[in-house]
Amino acid sequence: MNHIEECQFVHSSFYYPIKGGSQFLADRLSAGLKIIYNKEIFRITRCESKWLVEGMEFDRVIFSGNIKYLPSLLAGATNLYGFIKSIDELESHGTTSVFCKIDKNPFSWMYLPDKKYDAHRIICTGNFSNSNNSSGIMTGTVEFTDYISKDEILENLSRMPYNPRYIIHNYEKYTYPIQKADTRGMIKELKNILEPLGFYLLGRFAEWEYYNMDVAIGASMDLMNEKILS
Repeated sequence: MNHIEECQFVHSSFYYPIKGGSQFLADRLSAGLKIIYNKEIFRITRCESKWLVEGMEFDRVIFSGNIKYLPSLLAGATNLYGFIKSIDELESHGTTSVFCKIDKNPFSWMYLPDKKYDAHRIICTGNFSNSNNSSGIMTGTVEFTDYISKDEILENLSRMPYNPRYIIHNYEKYTYPIQKADTRGMIKELKNILEPLGFYLLGRFAEWEYYNMDVAIGASMDLMNEKILS
């Protein structure tokens, strides 16, 4: 077999903000917008041709949250009864992310396809930008699939390359959606019901689609151009 080296795979080249990391992109995109942060949403209701989100009135809603919460959020606003079982059965993986100090290295991503490591990769954000480090201390994020306890984290870190030292960790239940053969069809049917009412699904867990950041931003631009502004 003839092996041809692939040079254009994902992450082979990319731009990264010198200061602020990925948050810089969010801050630039949000500049000039009125955004209410840390607001819990328990109910979205329909009132004539308007949507009421916790008492605030809107002509249209773009929902980028987790579709699993949608039936309870929209209870009474529109009939999603036929979708409840399919939505409830959607599967995903979670991620335990561990922020660490780490020895200097030349890598951005390190993947770990080895049974002796429970972690699947290390992201060395400190190599993207010096502003991600503090007082010359290199930092990185070690990722484990699904939940892992702190004791298990510490034991794993002791065996990993470049001597990662624990700072803090976070477990997120929903990070990677798992599609079945009928998932996209179900989401499309749901969109066909909601979009004529001015309610749009957008994003990785709203559409149960494995979007990277660039694809998610592209999808939002397409939605605005094709559905909202047209």
